[in-house]
Parts: sequence; structure tokens; C-alpha cells
Amino acid sequence: MKMYNLKVFAIAGLASLMLSSTCLSPVILADKNNTVLSDIGFDKGPSYKPVASMKKVTFVNFDEEIYLDDYAYLAAVPTAVFDDGDRLFSNPLLFYQDEYPVKEDKERSLNARQGLDYFMEDWMSCCNGQLDQMTLINVPKNKLDSSWGARKYTTIEYDNPYDIASELALNEWSYSDDAVVAVIDESFEKPVNVTKSSLEGKIYHGIETDTLKIKRSKGPSPEFAFFEVDENYKFVSVDVYYPSISILKDTAIYMALMGPGGITFPSVDQDVQLYCDYGEFGWLEVDATSEMTIQKGPHEIVSSYVYAPGRWKVGVTNMPTENVEINGGLIEALIQMLKPVTEYYADVTMYPGTSITVPDIPPFGCENAKFKLTWNNPDIQLGFSVIGALGEEIVSVVNETRSYQEVHIDWLGECLTGEHYSIAVFSLTDVRSSVDFTIEYSWQQNTSKKQGDCLTSATEGAVLASMLNAPLLYVSTDTFPEGTKNTLHTLGVENIHLVNLGGHISSNTKKKLKEIAAVKEFTECGEIYDDIRGITGRNDVIFSTIDPWTSWYLNPTVDKSNTMPLAGEHEGRNIFDCTRTLLLPFISFTLPCSAGFSKTSIG
Repeated sequence: MKMYNLKVFAIAGLASLMLSSTCLSPVILADKNNTVLSDIGFDKGPSYKPVASMKKVTFVNFDEEIYLDDYAYLAAVPTAVFDDGDRLFSNPLLFYQDEYPVKEDKERSLNARQGLDYFMEDWMSCCNGQLDQMTLINVPKNKLDSSWGARKYTTIEYDNPYDIASELALNEWSYSDDAVVAVIDESFEKPVNVTKSSLEGKIYHGIETDTLKIKRSKGPSPEFAFFEVDENYKFVSVDVYYPSISILKDTAIYMALMGPGGITFPSVDQDVQLYCDYGEFGWLEVDATSEMTIQKGPHEIVSSYVYAPGRWKVGVTNMPTENVEINGGLIEALIQMLKPVTEYYADVTMYPGTSITVPDIPPFGCENAKFKLTWNNPDIQLGFSVIGALGEEIVSVVNETRSYQEVHIDWLGECLTGEHYSIAVFSLTDVRSSVDFTIEYSWQQNTSKKQGDCLTSATEGAVLASMLNAPLLYVSTDTFPEGTKNTLHTLGVENIHLVNLGGHISSNTKKKLKEIAAVKEFTECGEIYDDIRGITGRNDVIFSTIDPWTSWYLNPTVDKSNTMPLAGEHEGRNIFDCTRTLLLPFISFTLPCSAGFSKTSIG
């Protein structure tokens, strides 16, 4: 099974931004048969030039087992989005999937075909019911919906990415001075690399608390209260509330009528932010919350790892309002009901602790990281934070009901030279004598650096080729495919942009490329990023939360609180988790995943 699917950054990055750039991607030959929906081009969205949409679509057959479809998708990118001087041309580039055989209602969320049908219904309507061209890569024409009509069909059927890329190039270009050649392999050996170790330490200090008063603002601007955090403390939490009375909270009758929540008198809805004075970087917002009083009551709690000792502040923003519980003293709450709320209380709790550097360095493609904290005193509770290489809080574990703490992180990013992860351990209860603790950690590498380099070379090659209005072709790390060589000759290529990240190409293949045309080689990501930024004149980054290849079952019961209607991960697909997507300026490229981009689950 294909363990890391390039589609995560291919379709999530490329397709989502193509959509945001106006009805998707650009096409490469603007001949008389390809009608432009807008001659001028739409100038909204993140693209660095106006985007003119073409009445075309390209389908790539989805295959979760191998990388053929991933490489085919990327080779098709410069045919579906390209720079033509004063504007970009685009058309949709989509993975094709058959209808999922839904047997239970919860499996409807696994049927990607319905989303494809919805999109094509809109796209065909936008194109007045008729496309100028449809390109099918390993997609049988007889599987298409009858309403997806086109004047011209181009069918490409091959079982290797080299011939697919060559055929695409010959179909879309009659000649080209430039060509981008990416170094790839179709399959990769899985490394066996497991790290296991443990660390030990002590905690000495006690918890510190304080109560602040914060004026209630009259408008949307926040009011602040300041406090100091000593260097002995590693975790801080702030509970912001106002004197009030809550009734019917989470009772059966209220749940039946309104869902989770209760009735609070008086009803005020505050949003809370927590800030750390981070030196030359100024005030760093480390946490924020915006719960609704009608559901959660008058308390809003923010918390964070202590990024730096010194000045901290809590901000409260006044928002329009949205078992018997008394918040702040009964008499005070009863009195408060008779007059407007003018101030909030903020209970600050600072937890003592210590930080320990993790000596081991996560490898490329580090995943399945586990951290477990145990200690020698059953009468107290400890918690911990996993801190990234740049000092960022990845996850904090605070569970006050058990004698250990643990967390599972799906993947961890690499460190630069001299960087390390660290663990901040803190006490959740007062410590009057020293407490000994042990941290056990482990992780494994399932993706080789070569695999990451090849997939990234193809992705970056797609970006560069689109900007150069040039085809993307492939060579393997040790062979020069005949189809690629013939295509370079047929198109009359004079300049080859060789994307060889990691330097995996054989000297013989590189020599043969130099015999055909002048070769400009990229062996480091930074080199090709510089070229991309140089072409666009932009230095933008767009982050997307789209994750289309983690599958979830549909939750048949959705309560009135608008709980996410998905539950439980479906086995059978894994996402390509050793890269993160970066969109610049209308297409994605990837960077090694850093410490802060980690998927976690707390055990």
C-alpha cells in the first residue's frame, strides 16, 4: 500500500488554490478551440496575476496503492495552470474516482464521487454545458457522466509516469525552449529506524495563584490585566468569569429543549485571550477562547506553556450575548443580577516545573512519536508539554485523574543543526518536597529521505514548469527513459531545469541531459524557491487546513450543538505526513515539516 500519498499537498494545495483563483487551474495552449471564459482574467484571490479560466478539464485516475497517479497529476499541473505573460490561464485538474460502494449510511462520507459530481455540475453550467477539451489520464471515457460533454477528448493510458508526462507534453506543446525535468522513482524501500529512550528529572517548587480584576469593555476592543510569571513556572492557566447564577445546566429538560448548556443570570458573553511578552517579538498570543455563555456558563479558561518568564497579560473582549451553579459568592451573584456587569475576575494559576532537552534528533519522516510521564509520588499530579525546536508548544497534557500522563503524536518535524525538542514537566498540585519523574519517549521512521526528495522534486517541478509555461518531464534516479529523451528532442528544448533535490540522479543520466540542452540544476529546496520568488516577485505563504485523504465515517447522530458529523478514522489510507504544503503564488510547493506541524492524540 502507498504509505504516504502525495495527493494531500497535490490536490489540497493545488486544487484548493486553483479554486480560489477563479474556477480553478490554467491550460497551456490557448488555441482557437479553447475558449477563455474571461479575456481579461479575474484578479481576486491569492494569484500573483489575473486568472483567465479555460473551458477544459483534466481527470487523473485515483489509485491509493501506487504513486503513478500522483506523478501524473503533477505532470498535468503545467498543462492546467500556466503563466502567459500578463495573466494566468487555468482549468480544473481533478482526481477521478468511481462511486464508492456504500453499504451503511455512515459510509456516505467515503464517497468522493459525489463531491466530484457536484463540482462538475457547477463547472459544466459555468461552461454553458459544453467543454472545449477534456483530458483523461488512465480514466476510461465510458465511466464519465453523460452530461460531461466536450468537443475534444484526449486519452492518455500508460502504466508509468515517464510516458504519461511525455504524452502530456507532446499533446499540449508543439515546441518549447524550456523544459523542467524532475528526478523521481516509482517505489521506495521502507527504512527500519526506531528510537526509544528515557529522561529523568525533579520538581521542587509550589503552585502560585492570583486573582485579577478586568474592566468590562463597552465595545469590541479588549481590556487587559497584567501579571508576572517567575522562571520557576512552566505552565499557566487563567479562568475568567463574573459573579452570576447558572441554573438548569446540562439537565435533562434543558438538554432535550436546547442542547448542552444552561441559563446564566446575568447573561454576558466574554472572549478571552492570553499573551506573553516575547521580547523583541512583542506580545505573543498563546491561547484564546470564545465559548458561548448559554452553553458553557460564565467561565472562559485559557492556558499555555510558559514561553518566556516575565510580563504576561490576559485580554477580555465583550461580545453580544448569546443544577443551580453560583459563580463568585451567592450574595454577590444575587446583587449582580440587579445591575450591569462592569468587571470580570481572572484567577491566575502558575504551575512550577522544569524543562529537559531531548537529546535524540527526529529523523526525516519521523512518525508515531510517543511520550509518557510517570513520577514517584501518588499524592500529586504532574503534567507536561512537548516543545518544538523553535520553542513552540506542540501539545500539553493535563489530566488530573490518573497517575501518569502520555501523548501520541502522529508525526514530528526535523530539526536544523543545533536544534532539539524539549519536554516541560510541571506540577498540577502544590509540591512541598522534591518529586522525581521519568519521561519515556519513542518514534520511528517509515519514510526515507530519498522518497521525500523525489516527491518534492516532482511537486516543485510542477510549480516551476507552470510559471515557465513549460512541460514537466521525469527521469528516474538511475535511468534516462526513452520517451523523455524523445520528447526533449521533439519539442526542441534548449534549456533544461533539472530538479534533483537531494542529488539522487546518476552521473550518466545527467551527462546525457547535458548532451541535449543546457542544464540548470536544483539540488536544494532553497534554490528552486528563490527561482519561484524571482519569477513572481512575491514572497507569500498560504496555509491550508484541507486534509482530503484522511477518511472518516459519518456520525448518524448529530446533536443540536452542531457537533462535527464525523467520527472515527477509516482504515486504508494514510496521508503524506513528512511535508507541509506551501502555496506560492498560485500553486503549492513543500517544505520539510517543522516541529510545530504535528498531529497529536492524548492517551
